[in-house]
Amino acid sequence: MTHDEYEALWLDALRADAEDTVDLLSSRRKQERERRTCAAFLRCAGIAFEPGQVSASNTEPPDVLFESARFEIAIVIPQREMHGEWKATVRRRADARRIDELIEPYHPPESLSRQQLIELIVPIANSKAQKYGANGTRELDLLLYVNRNAVLNVQSPNPKCDEFAAQGWRSVSILIPPHSYVAFARETSPESIRRQVEEPSAAWTRPDGLFDI
Repeated sequence: MTHDEYEALWLDALRADAEDTVDLLSSRRKQERERRTCAAFLRCAGIAFEPGQVSASNTEPPDVLFESARFEIAIVIPQREMHGEWKATVRRRADARRIDELIEPYHPPESLSRQQLIELIVPIANSKAQKYGANGTRELDLLLYVNRNAVLNVQSPNPKCDEFAAQGWRSVSILIPPHSYVAFARETSPESIRRQVEEPSAAWTRPDGLFDI
């Protein structure tokens, strides 16, 4: 295979990936998207599972069921709109004729302390809590996926999470790849979540497959 042929195949793969991502972000695949988020969290946490164990709930809330966990899923995307960005990526990849046309500047990830991470998600957790009320949240395990160019500073101290207790959540967990972080868990929360509380985990070390379901 010549270099040009290989490059054409690689461009086709990039285009197909972008188009599939746009489709995944549509309302039609909402349940799949939420299941993938849950699967990624479990892998980072080192919690073994089979894909069939991560199922969409027939009634909302919650969004996803796993064993005794009842996950309500939220994606944290500060100051940007993911679906629109991926549509722009589809157009850019469709127009590209060479791989080097798609190269973008490298921006090192932002390092977030645990306190900064909590401050980032509290407004979203509060909005969800207001929607469901205290009676609605007490049986729910909130899972927030932080989708931004950032990593968790695991050396930072654990902050107080009084807000989550006041909001009524059974537990509050965060996926910020490659880490999972259970910020808050009541005694009534599932054991698999409770034993992870305040101890970030990065159990998934493979370069791909994190969101597979």
